[in-house]
Formats: sequence, structure tokens, C-alpha cells
Amino acid sequence: MDKSYFLEILHKFQQGDVTKEEFQFLVTYYNLYDDEPDILALLNEKQKEKLRSDMQIAIWQNIQRYEQKKIKGRFTKLAMIKMAAAVILPVAIVAIAFMLNRQSAVQAKDIVQSNKHKEHQVLRLPDGSTVIISAGSKLNYSSSFGDISKREVYLEGQAYFDISHNASKPFIVHTGKIETTVLGTAFDIKAWPANADVIVTVIRGKVKVEDQYKILGIITPNQQITFNKKEAKAIQKTIDTRPYLAWKEQDLFFDDVTVAEAAKLLEDRFNVRIYFKDESISSKRFTTTFMKDETLEQVLNSICEFNNASYQYDKVKARVTISPK
Repeated sequence: MDKSYFLEILHKFQQGDVTKEEFQFLVTYYNLYDDEPDILALLNEKQKEKLRSDMQIAIWQNIQRYEQKKIKGRFTKLAMIKMAAAVILPVAIVAIAFMLNRQSAVQAKDIVQSNKHKEHQVLRLPDGSTVIISAGSKLNYSSSFGDISKREVYLEGQAYFDISHNASKPFIVHTGKIETTVLGTAFDIKAWPANADVIVTVIRGKVKVEDQYKILGIITPNQQITFNKKEAKAIQKTIDTRPYLAWKEQDLFFDDVTVAEAAKLLEDRFNVRIYFKDESISSKRFTTTFMKDETLEQVLNSICEFNNASYQYDKVKARVTISPK
């Protein structure tokens, strides 16, 4: 394929001055774009990111322009070409954007975590965020968030998210047609496929909830949005979050988490602060199950036994200090 010829035809296409054969050449080229990945090697990461942004702008400009314009009468050849350009160009742009995104994330793999345990499961995401997924739930996410512009996960069921702050990479939870976007916060989502409602509850921070058409609401701590999937209606209200979070206080299965990640959850559950005298302890990993009726002391004993550590618990100050033995 002569790429210089393609670029020449593409320029003519943008001016609305291509023959039927040249137009077909462009369509064929984009259909075969997947077989020309070496083009991507010509762009650096900054250029790719700019291209993605320009593509999104072009798509919406074309959509808005041609939705507002009513075409009447017979078309000239040039008008027909311009109409085709308005339809095909956004499609081609989307195809390129898809390829660029796929190329930048080529090293990452999708992870599908299905919680088949009877206990709720604690997960650590690649960015350090912590998620508790309820029994029977499923979470799909990338093995790496490093080379992509946003952190995206896909949830079926119920999960509690405690998200690491990263202003440059929004965190998005997809639940069917609903998207919940955050920068750094703690929130709960209940989105069972068989249930009529998707419920988003914020414990800390701020989240934006939207469907494919509009923003349903922006909610802050102790607020909740309930979206009825059948009626496509959303209700926003202020609530007491405790009843909606009671489920995560049940038995917990910790799957290959660090001591620091476990400590963060224990701080919330037992209303204490946990400190480490040595960072080598906080980074150690372990797998175990904590039962809902275990006391803080029982849990700490288990953690320290797993990781060759000891602890001191000041009940008056609600402070725990973990040290290496």
C-alpha cells in the first residue's frame, strides 16, 4: 500500500474533491488499518494523546453540525461526497482512536475477578485502589493503568471502592449503561443485572453519575443516586450511609493484599488508626479470611502471625502500632 498516495487522497477527501474510486480507496484503507500498525510507530505518546483529543472534537462537531442541518432537494456530486465525508470520517476517526488506544495498552491484559467465595472479597487494583466485591459479584479491569488516560472497570453486582487519587486519570466504573466517574473517593455501587435499580452511594469525596445521554447527578458524602433502568429515571437524595454499607462489614476474604491495604480497611471497620514502625511490614502480602465477629485484637494477631510482626494497641487513643519482631 502506497501511504504517500493515501495521504494525498485523504487531503482531497477533506476538501470534498475525490472521485468515486478515490473515495472507495479511503474506505478500503481504513478497513485494512488493523494490518498497518507500523503507522503508529511514527507518533510519540504526546502526539497520540493529542490525536485522540482531536478525534473526539471532530466526531462531536460532525454530529452536531449534521443533526442541525436539514438536507433538501437533489444533491450535487460534491454535496454527496461531503455528506459521505460527514458520515465516514467520524467512523474512520473512531476506528483510528480504537487502534491507538489498543496499541498503547497492548501490554495490559484484562482481569476478570469473579467472587465465588461465600465471603466478600478484598481486591487491590493496579493503581493501589482497594475494592470489596460482594459474594457473587464480578469485576473486570486492566492489569495495568500505566499507559492509558483513564482507569476503567466493569462491575456486575455490588462493590465498595476506595480509590487512590490521581487528578490526571479519572476512575470510571461501568455498570451497564451507567458510568460513575471519580478522581479520588470512597463509594458503593449496587448494580445486580436482575435488579431494576442501580444505586450509587458516596461515603467520601465526590462522584459524577451519567448514562449515555446526560449527567444524572454529582453527589458528595452521604448522598445517593438511584437509577431505574426500565424507566431511565434517576433520584438523588441525602441519606444515612450506614445501612447501605452494612454488607461490607461481613466476612472478608483478603486475596494477596498488603498489610497496609488490610490496615486501611480495619481502620474503617474498627474506628482506629494503624501505624507502622517499619515500612517493610506494611508492604508484605498475605491471603486470609477475617470473620465478621472477630475482634480487632484477633485480626491483628492473625496479621502479625502471618508477617512476623507484633503490635501495640492503645484503646484510649484508638491507636495501633505494628512493628517487626
